Amino acid sequence: MIGKFKCGIAAAFLSSVGAVAAGPAAAHPHVWVDAVADLGIREGALQEVRMRWTFDDFFSLVLFEDFDVNDNKRFEPNEVEKMRDGAFTGLGEVAFFTDLRIDGVRVDWSGARDFGVELGEDGRASYLFTLDLPQPVDPVAHKVSVTLYDPDYYVDVQFAETGGVSFTDLDPSLECGARYEPAEDTPIYFGSVIPKRAVVECWRLGS
Repeated sequence: MIGKFKCGIAAAFLSSVGAVAAGPAAAHPHVWVDAVADLGIREGALQEVRMRWTFDDFFSLVLFEDFDVNDNKRFEPNEVEKMRDGAFTGLGEVAFFTDLRIDGVRVDWSGARDFGVELGEDGRASYLFTLDLPQPVDPVAHKVSVTLYDPDYYVDVQFAETGGVSFTDLDPSLECGARYEPAEDTPIYFGSVIPKRAVVECWRLGS
């Protein structure tokens, strides 16, 4: 996946790998992400997924080294734009590590919008972006699931321990939750890693 990664995260990340990949770091993964998938359910239908990826300390430092060109310890709008173009957009080739399925059929993303970067008090950088479904989906009538993974395991993407799936824009007529299970049908890294799948369950209030 290195070829694909040169269009995505590794545009920033590969510059750091030289310092670590000469030895045991040839093993995977190289980057760690705590992810939150916020499902936008409005007018009774799932319409979008708002993602937040919070990177590990080391990769956050790499992003600063590569994109904080004025060294002011924050990302200015022009720096965020360069980060989007140089270390994010190409990840569309691997579906932005977001495998959303409706009744078991994988959704094809046309792209991502509203890309942004935030910094936590701990100095970790987070990507924020939105993925639009091709058409709205009734989450009561259809089975919805989300699995997060890099198929080649350069990046270890895990749901955040707290609030890994959220519903901040939930239609008031619905109640939703998520349960986690192993995605046994989607093994990665030569079958040695089984990603975690979030199965979304929604029901209409009063029904």
